[in-house]
This record gives sequence, structure tokens and C-alpha cells, in this order.
Amino acid sequence: MKRQRFLGLLTMLLVVASGMCWAANPDFSGTWKQSNERSTPGRKGDVTLHIDYADSQLTVETTILRNGAAPKHALQHYTMDGKPSVSTGADGDEFHTAVTRRGPALVFSVEEHEDGRVILSQETWTLIENGAALERRRDRQGGAKDAIIYLREVPKP
Repeated sequence: MKRQRFLGLLTMLLVVASGMCWAANPDFSGTWKQSNERSTPGRKGDVTLHIDYADSQLTVETTILRNGAAPKHALQHYTMDGKPSVSTGADGDEFHTAVTRRGPALVFSVEEHEDGRVILSQETWTLIENGAALERRRDRQGGAKDAIIYLREVPKP
């Protein structure tokens, strides 16, 4: 019995030491800048996300700057209970989005209403590189996939 406990504790310590464990509720809060060159396919423009994640509430403020045009701005509020939230994107489209947690990731089921049609997609947001980067994997209706990488902005002292 003692040997089993010892082996169990040893296994747990090895898993933690190897970095295979994740925080139960990783902190997505902060300011994130889109990394155009690390995203697949490559992106253009300057996109910033300001994320506030507290309790079971998620707020994402998006600012998009492209080619000297006026900035585009969107503000989304989500609950983590799987109930759809309705918001308007930076491009003016209406989004019906349900968010749930799956392990260390946030999973978004998205219904985009654009020009009289509905576009379905699913996004999975995961913190990578010890929380220094946010990976946003998107699977779209019809099989299109992309991965957008955002780098965490470090607050200035």
C-alpha cells in the first residue's frame, strides 16, 4: 500500500515537473497583438484584443487598423454557460456565440449572420508558450481552417 502511494505521488510529481499539467482556469485576460507572420494563413493589418476574463464572464474588445483606414472596433460579452450571446463584429456582421470551457481551452460555437446568410464555425482558444501567446484555431463551415496567433503585451512598469 505504501509503495502504491509512493509511486502515485512520484508519477504526479513527474507530470507536474514535465509541464504536462495545466492550470484549471488559465488567465486569458490582458492585451494581445496579432502576430501576422506566425498566423496560418498569414494575416495583414494591426489587430489588438483586450480580454477581461473574470468569474464566468468573458469580455473581448477588438480593434483593427488596416491601410490607414479608420479603426474598426467591436466589443463582445460572453458567459461561460454555453448560452449564446449576440454581438456585432468589427465588420458590422451579427454573431451568435456560445462559449464553454474544455480543459484549459475556451471553445466558441459561432453563427455569423452576414448578408442574409449564416456561416457556422468553431474556435478553440488556447494559451501556449507558458501564457505568452494565445492560439485561436478556427474551423469553418466547408472545412476551411486557420490558426491566428496573438502575443501577450507585457504591461510597462
